[in-house]
Amino acid sequence: MKSITLFALAAAALLQTASAAKCGNQDCSKDAPCCVKGYCNANAMYCMPFNCEAQNSYSSGSCWDTAHCVKESVNFGSSGAFAQIADYKGDPSTAAFVSQFEPSNAKISGGELQLELVKQSDGKGFGATVINTRAIQYGTVTAVMRSGCTSGGVVSSFIIRNDAIGDEIDFEFVGADKATVQSNYYWQNHLDYTKMVKSPAMSDTTQNDHSYQIQWTPDQIVWSVDGNAFRTVKRSDTWDSASNTFKYPESESYISFSTWDGGSGAQGTSEWAGGAIQWGQGPFLTNVKSVTIDCYYKGNDTTYTPPGGSDDSSSSSKDDDKSSSKDGKSDSGDDNEDDKDSKSGSKDSSSDDDSSDSESKDGSDSDDSVDEATGSDESSDESSEDSSDTSGSASRAASLGAVAAALAAACVF
Repeated sequence: MKSITLFALAAAALLQTASAAKCGNQDCSKDAPCCVKGYCNANAMYCMPFNCEAQNSYSSGSCWDTAHCVKESVNFGSSGAFAQIADYKGDPSTAAFVSQFEPSNAKISGGELQLELVKQSDGKGFGATVINTRAIQYGTVTAVMRSGCTSGGVVSSFIIRNDAIGDEIDFEFVGADKATVQSNYYWQNHLDYTKMVKSPAMSDTTQNDHSYQIQWTPDQIVWSVDGNAFRTVKRSDTWDSASNTFKYPESESYISFSTWDGGSGAQGTSEWAGGAIQWGQGPFLTNVKSVTIDCYYKGNDTTYTPPGGSDDSSSSSKDDDKSSSKDGKSDSGDDNEDDKDSKSGSKDSSSDDDSSDSESKDGSDSDDSVDEATGSDESSDESSEDSSDTSGSASRAASLGAVAAALAAACVF
């Protein structure tokens, strides 16, 4: 009996080892449980749900739980509005927004959230991304902000996105045009840039605060500037008969702000952004004064009502959705005409389904970003301080720069 028991225990241990998830070429440990881009650690940059790879981590519960939307007004002049990700411990009540990676070029300045694009030694720009600590699935988000696009090549953005799935709704500013903001949406990383629609002209977006609003419901998306709606996309008009799918963003996502170097990207991206950055026209500062979030499902940190059937609504049949949804004329049909006019100078879009060629948040090529950041002394020190694992902390610290750059490069706009 004893031998049988020992055999069973050994078999169970062997099975557990064989089925353990791999994080790159290693297994994450209990003390460094969260996997990101082939590295393991225990701090927020690794364990936040928008970065953490649950399937490759120590266990299915290693990644921190997703905190859901609450109705709130975030004034960046107040405490609890922003924290560096190195200081964040997972409690969304302590910080509404965090920097997404280190080194961080984001901070609070003059009562505003400020994201800076800085020049690196290779001449390319490295920017910043700040992300909400709670996820939202439908709602109205309003940001009062100024873009940092005082030179061609500089890109600023206000986005609602699910990185894992590739659903996105955005406002993007480019240095080539300070008088408008561009709107777009993507479904599951199908990067169709031809759907971009510009806002009407307004006063200089780099010098003047404007209010930018995304109203996102299960039925439609409305983009507004200073209280005036200029674009509406109805879900019913995103039906794709070939795939039997509504190509409409509907997954729970995160609100973020970023600035990045589009001028050093591929030719199409560089032309869209306005060419190479003229560094003498800096500094390039994107400033966010406030963000107001109103959750469609009125979820909070103790109760949350998810949309009924949302998991498979994107692939439901047209008849199941609502065959009468074509009754009213949406702006989506007009968008196609507008988009043809706005296509010149747009990003490269030779393959809608290939997100790997898209530019990184910092405007650098993905491979270059990883090489430049690997072994960064500043990043290594911060990672070492954040890690709770004294055994092997040096090797994990050395990986932090590479992970940070990979995170920047992996995020697509």
